[in-house]
Amino acid sequence: MRHDIAFWLGLLRFPKFGAVRMSKMMNAFPDMEQAFGASREALVAAGIEPFIADGFLAERPTIDPARELARAQAAGLRIVTRADGDYPPALLTLFDPPAVLFVRGRLPDPAATLLAVVGSRHATPYGLECTRGLCVPAARAGVGVVSGLAYGIDAAAHEAALEAGGYTLAVLGGGADEESVYPTAHRALASRIVGAGGAVLSEYLPGTASLKPHFPVRNRIIAGLCRATLVVEATEQSGSLITAKAALDAGRDVFAVPGPIASPLSSGPHALLKNGALCATSAADILEALALEPSAVSAPAYEPLDAEEARVWRALSASPRHVDELVDATGLPAPRVSSLLSRLELGGHARDAGGLYYVRA
Repeated sequence: MRHDIAFWLGLLRFPKFGAVRMSKMMNAFPDMEQAFGASREALVAAGIEPFIADGFLAERPTIDPARELARAQAAGLRIVTRADGDYPPALLTLFDPPAVLFVRGRLPDPAATLLAVVGSRHATPYGLECTRGLCVPAARAGVGVVSGLAYGIDAAAHEAALEAGGYTLAVLGGGADEESVYPTAHRALASRIVGAGGAVLSEYLPGTASLKPHFPVRNRIIAGLCRATLVVEATEQSGSLITAKAALDAGRDVFAVPGPIASPLSSGPHALLKNGALCATSAADILEALALEPSAVSAPAYEPLDAEEARVWRALSASPRHVDELVDATGLPAPRVSSLLSRLELGGHARDAGGLYYVRA
């Protein structure tokens, strides 16, 4: 552990010392102990605005760096600073990489291919099926899934990666300690992620509440860690599109899943597609764009999600069969067969042959 690690945390306790100002102090001082104890003149010379320096000097006597370190350690958090060799290199390409990461679990391998998956907290069954259908094969192919642990698409993405036995990482808008995980209903999911070899990560000190302004800030981490970002369902004003913009700003690819044209949750992905996002209608679209080795993208053995899906899959064959034939063969309602065919397509287990005919992939 760095000798000055407590002072990194002490500086972070002052709310005006975000990623950009911490970077200025990193460049100006030999270590953060000297930055913490610097004079007003030295702070201003480092690029800290005079009124910010004055505010810090007024608050500094109330900050106990050793107490901040003890609190993080008691929460079981690993502390990774920008000066450490295990800091994720992908984040260093950002304009404002986080100064410190608080981690529960295992950070991804620097060479790992990571996919950010974001979307509405109020996802529809269609969106949830799309998320599982895209993320399970991607995770089985070795792609790590990164999301924000929120309700809806985020949780579905993490669950899909866990189902596939793959790696998943949750980036939070508050503290990464167990008591701060938000939403509280997903604390068990966070623990499962860590227990399965993934991680929960935040740039915020333990005990920090998940406040609304934090989420756009954390979205840059989700996008910055990943080779590409996938948007499943979102309105045009949603935070998911902020993540997509952060991905584009960082030079990453953006995928969008098309949806029903009458759904408000399709407006975000459709706007992205109109502006050049890659269309994701199957896991193969993503895997091919990520240029994985052919052996890594081979289709996994078919594992039906439920008995109805298995009935539809068994009714398919190498020869095209019309949807009406599949309805007759399975005894399921036509809307349910169509939904299950969409799920099978997303998972790479069925293919649309045109004219409402489908074949087993």
